Amino acid sequence: MKILTTPWKDDFLELVHQSKKSIKITSPFVKQDICEELINAKNNSSKVELITSFKLMSIYSGSLDISAIENIISNNGTVKNFPKLHSKIYLFDDCKAIISSGNLTYGGLMKNYEYGIYLEDKNILQKISSDFNDLSQNERTGLVKQTDLETVKEILSKIPKVVSPKFPSIEIETPEEKSDVIETSVEPIESSLKGWKLEVFKCVNAIPKQIFTLAEISTFEYHLRTIYPENQHINDKIRQQLQYIRDLGLIEFLGNGKYKKLWK
Repeated sequence: MKILTTPWKDDFLELVHQSKKSIKITSPFVKQDICEELINAKNNSSKVELITSFKLMSIYSGSLDISAIENIISNNGTVKNFPKLHSKIYLFDDCKAIISSGNLTYGGLMKNYEYGIYLEDKNILQKISSDFNDLSQNERTGLVKQTDLETVKEILSKIPKVVSPKFPSIEIETPEEKSDVIETSVEPIESSLKGWKLEVFKCVNAIPKQIFTLAEISTFEYHLRTIYPENQHINDKIRQQLQYIRDLGLIEFLGNGKYKKLWK
């Protein structure tokens, strides 16, 4: 075991380069500059799997770069969405790991005061690998696809950026405990969705509460049946569309049949 403090980018990139099969990462914040270095440093034989917190507000605020996600996917990697993610795990070939406070960002690897440990202990690594795989397969974890990214980019292109007063340039990372709800009209979202996604989104939006239940959304079954009379499995379709909407960063599954809107 070894203590790692900032800067630890060189340690990270060396482990990336040494990996032959897999690089598994959990990080809620991800930036393109570090992702580009990761992709350039890795071997062609190693595959990146990233679990992040893919929320519309995170992308809008700049704490999660959509270009970084695209970079991983376009290089044969996998990106998954677990909205409640806070951990930062860096696992290399399931036999070496860094557990750190630092996100996959320049600030997290170089600028902020971060603290972590480097591990090679076989028993601990087996547990870390098992926990990562469990999270990857969790029912609350969704797969982020390129088509999702295109939809999100379309939505964000229609939401005006808030112009803030100009102050001296100071590089700081967005705090993780910020609000995850974006304030916007529904028009940019609705105009970017089609078919079932759009109709189920409209039903969710019609529920006045920020947190809603599957039972509440199921009350729209008759309404949806009038739009799609040929579909004999409306409730199954509703649940499927809620998963799709989650993977656009628009809702969060809270468990026990509860969901949270990530817009207002």
